[in-house]
Amino acid sequence: MLLVAEHLTKSYAHRRGWLRGAGGSGVRGSARPALADASLSLKRGESIGIVGESGSGKSTLARCLALLERPDAGRVLFEGVDLTRLGRRRLRLSRRRIQVVFQDPYSSLNPRLTVGSALREVLYVHRLVARDQISRRVEGLLDQVGLPARAVDRYPADFSGGQRQRICIARALAADPEVLIADEPVSALDVSIQAQILNLFADLRVRLALSMIFISHDLHVVRYIAPKIAVMFGGRIVEVLPPGVPLERARHPYTEALLAARSRLEPGWLAHTGQLNAELAAALPATGCAFRGRCPHAFAPCEEVDPQLRDLGVGHAVACHHVT
Repeated sequence: MLLVAEHLTKSYAHRRGWLRGAGGSGVRGSARPALADASLSLKRGESIGIVGESGSGKSTLARCLALLERPDAGRVLFEGVDLTRLGRRRLRLSRRRIQVVFQDPYSSLNPRLTVGSALREVLYVHRLVARDQISRRVEGLLDQVGLPARAVDRYPADFSGGQRQRICIARALAADPEVLIADEPVSALDVSIQAQILNLFADLRVRLALSMIFISHDLHVVRYIAPKIAVMFGGRIVEVLPPGVPLERARHPYTEALLAARSRLEPGWLAHTGQLNAELAAALPATGCAFRGRCPHAFAPCEEVDPQLRDLGVGHAVACHHVT
């Protein structure tokens, strides 16, 4: 395996008293971690999609995989080396091989740097090419993402959202990564541009033989890029759909709800999904199945035991007491 995440957990300090109205104490409350016991493996040349609504833990998983944040528990292995145990210098050298393209291309780029300067900076830092080859490499990166060579002297403000995302992709590719993590890379773009960026990712994955983790709230978008899909809810991976298993054969109630809902999801969309209970809990329960307050199939074991992923065959795994 190229990249392996083992039982990753990540929590953030929070305050929840104000949610209880005038009687709220404002003290720290206990809740589920943002990421809980998440395990994932990526082969060389493989693409995996991660799906879930806002707050499901998918971006936290991405940041922990790239060691942009250190998990509270668990390991991240890259070619067998535990990145969570590396010192700062060795981690910097290894981190180059795992690059992230973020959701918002407007905030991801330094407005004071030209496109050429932003790309050259990556090449300088990692010493990937000889100095006399840097200009040629920059032009090649722009060409790979479908931008003209003249873009090199222009600033981010001169470009549209789709063009800025292409620049962000070029900057990630400048580090010559082996794993590319795309965290909701099209959700901030106009619908008319999204297909172009998706096609670019699909083309780069094949042309550069990249291993890719593609994150989105839309199952159909993810399946276009990645044949294998992990579905997240409440900080946990609740279902894994392997290549060859159609989306319609999903078994977890949350995945079924994703398929039934509109393709572009927003926080609170589940409240309008007829399959599910109309009233949503204000917060996820700290114990038992996180989805039980929204699930039409919830029964006694769901309140007491957090279900673990169970293999249904051919790599199709589901974490649900109801599924047998």
